[in-house]
Amino acid sequence: MDGGTSSELIRAAAVRGTAPGPAWSFALVPGAALWIPTAADSDLAWLDWLTGIEPPPHGQTFWKGVDWRDRDPAAAAAERGRIGCVFADGGLLANLDMDENVWLPARMHRRADAAAAIEEWARFFGVWPLPAERAPAVRERDRRKLAWTRAFAGRPEALVLERPLRGAPAEDAALLRAAVARVRAAGCAVVWLEEDLDAETRAALAPLAVAAPARD
Repeated sequence: MDGGTSSELIRAAAVRGTAPGPAWSFALVPGAALWIPTAADSDLAWLDWLTGIEPPPHGQTFWKGVDWRDRDPAAAAAERGRIGCVFADGGLLANLDMDENVWLPARMHRRADAAAAIEEWARFFGVWPLPAERAPAVRERDRRKLAWTRAFAGRPEALVLERPLRGAPAEDAALLRAAVARVRAAGCAVVWLEEDLDAETRAALAPLAVAAPARD
C-alpha cells in the first residue's frame, strides 16, 4: 500500500499504542529532522515501529512509501540496514566485544566500505581504535560514543535516535549534534525521540519539525 509521496522516507499514519489515546501522523523527507516527544515509560515504541522491527498496534508505518508489513522478511531486513539507530539502552549484545558490536550491522548487511566508514566515525567520536573488550570493561562514556559510531558508520539514509544524549557530557553532546548536522547535509533524515529537548539541541536541529498527536 502506498504510504505517501515518492520523496518521503518515513511516514506514520494514524499510529497509536496499546493504551487509549490520540493517533499520530507525520512524514519525513531526506535531510529533515523530526522530534517526537515521548517519555521513557511510554507505550509508544517508536524506534521499533519506524524501523519495521515490529508493527504498531494501531495504524501504519511506512518506509519509502511501503508499509513495513508489506515487505517480506528479507526485503525488510535489507531496508532496515539503511537506517541507523541509537537505542536508549545501548542495544549491545552481551556475548560480543565492543568492536564486534560496532561491526555487527556492517557484517549483517555485507557493506563493502565498512572498515573505512567505521574508522572515520570512530575517530570523529574519539573512540578509535575500537576496544576489543566486553561492554562492562569499557567506560560508559565510550560505550555511548561507540553506539553512535555504529549508527553513523552505515552511511544511513535515516537515523532514529532514542534519547542519545542521556548522561552525555557537554563536549560529547556537541560532537553528536555536529555529526547529525553533517549527515543531514548529505540527505540523511533524523528522528529524535526524547521527552524534553534542550534549547541547544533544538537550535542545532533547526529546521526541526515537532510531531504531535491528533487533537480530539
